[in-house]
Amino acid sequence: MAGSDAVRRAVWDGSVPFRVLLDPSECRIFDKADVYYFQANRVAYLPFYLPRIYKFFEDFLIDKTVATMENAWFEVDNAPLRWHWPIGLIYDFYTALDPTKAPTSPPTNHDRPGSPHPPDLEPSVPQLPWTITLRFASYPHDLLTTLTPTSTHDAFINTIKEADFARNGTAKAAMSLSPADTRQLFASLQDHDFDGFWGVSDKMLNHSGSSVRSVPIRVYNPETGQVIQGTVPVKQPGTIRGEPHTLGTALNSLVPILFPSKRSVVLARPVMHGIVLPLSVPLLELMREAMYPDGFLHITLAMM
Repeated sequence: MAGSDAVRRAVWDGSVPFRVLLDPSECRIFDKADVYYFQANRVAYLPFYLPRIYKFFEDFLIDKTVATMENAWFEVDNAPLRWHWPIGLIYDFYTALDPTKAPTSPPTNHDRPGSPHPPDLEPSVPQLPWTITLRFASYPHDLLTTLTPTSTHDAFINTIKEADFARNGTAKAAMSLSPADTRQLFASLQDHDFDGFWGVSDKMLNHSGSSVRSVPIRVYNPETGQVIQGTVPVKQPGTIRGEPHTLGTALNSLVPILFPSKRSVVLARPVMHGIVLPLSVPLLELMREAMYPDGFLHITLAMM
């Protein structure tokens, strides 16, 4: 892989264009609701963009005492989006698409809620901007919690600690961050401040009181909805020279049915940050250069 900083910056600068519709049942002027477009950072979270989205649709809402930001949620194809997942993971998981296929643009004459989707678009080809729907009623029970001002922060920090524990067998590195560092970690993610974020994150990765023993990884199968979480050792056990685990050996261990080969893709392609990952990449290197800000390798499977 290229130099660490170059890869990290490329990951950091990845984005997804969105097209947001207001659900017709929430809109007081159903046939005149405008559509909201925005460009979202892949490493960010949907709640970061909610205030501006809410402000845009505020005048269209039927009852603003019920349709509050705390009750807001998003869905695509009748499936609620997990707001506590990074945006890049959400897109890769819910579209379940192969990044090697070129995206298309939805026709501009379908820019109003309730408009039928054009019948001639291939479902296997991604459409950008990605269309999602804003809703308020019937908040899904399977989502983590409602969007209080602190819920996104708490969910992110908890995942940071979980990843730290998986790496080192202890969450000492994350727990030893000063309050100022913890605030900077989250604020720099909100502000999309690369240097501010990695200035703190590297303190955890290179903490003097611990050494990286394992790589925290989650594998997502969009076909079944299954999420497999694993903690893969940096080195392969039982090898004479302590050979490093590669992505291929890790996937062969975690999902052997879909990855019977450690070197060649057979049934599925591993996708992260919108690209197909090579199976030969050392897992530790992949973590240091391309992990999500929450410390995990979030890998979705594009079925072949």
